[in-house]
Amino acid sequence: MVKLASQAALVVALAAALGSGCNHAASEPDGPTTQPTAAPSLPPVVWDTPGSWTTVNAPNAPRSGAKKASYNVPKAGNDKEEAEVLVTFNGSGNKGDPATTYKEWFDQFDGNLGPSAKREEFVNGHGLSIETVEIAGTYKVALAPPVGPQKKSAVQMVKNNFRLVGAVVKTTDRGNWFFKLTGPDETVQSARSALRSLLESAR
Repeated sequence: MVKLASQAALVVALAAALGSGCNHAASEPDGPTTQPTAAPSLPPVVWDTPGSWTTVNAPNAPRSGAKKASYNVPKAGNDKEEAEVLVTFNGSGNKGDPATTYKEWFDQFDGNLGPSAKREEFVNGHGLSIETVEIAGTYKVALAPPVGPQKKSAVQMVKNNFRLVGAVVKTTDRGNWFFKLTGPDETVQSARSALRSLLESAR
């Protein structure tokens, strides 16, 4: 009987020792844990839309892709169609390089118009640097996806006496935002002051 009691006491002591070791390990975590936090999103550039323009896509509405807003500008004089304003944001870095976007705009017209483009730079009332470019000539509307090394559409609609007034609103923390007014010459020229007011309001 004494032998059995001694064995039982040994088993109880061993179990207690093992249990104490497990509890000790569980009560001491390796170190504090932290949850990753998402980087805060930067606010978009905003502007005041001219009252005479028709909004096709609302500014900065949730959407993927570079297109952030678009408008129709009412035709003026003897022009047969409206002009269009397209607002795009290509992100920061090389994708937001003005020279790259300007080349894409210039290539939509016949001839090498880049060197003769009218250019202007100014700072608006909100401290943002703005650069504008302007060209006129024969505009080519792509009717099929671009192909080949030159990325040109095999099917195009040609429109004579068209004008483009484009601008880039440059920010230090939100990248470059592009505004392109394109359409019949007289309509675009009549909308130039409205575009200037929009650019002055950008913030």
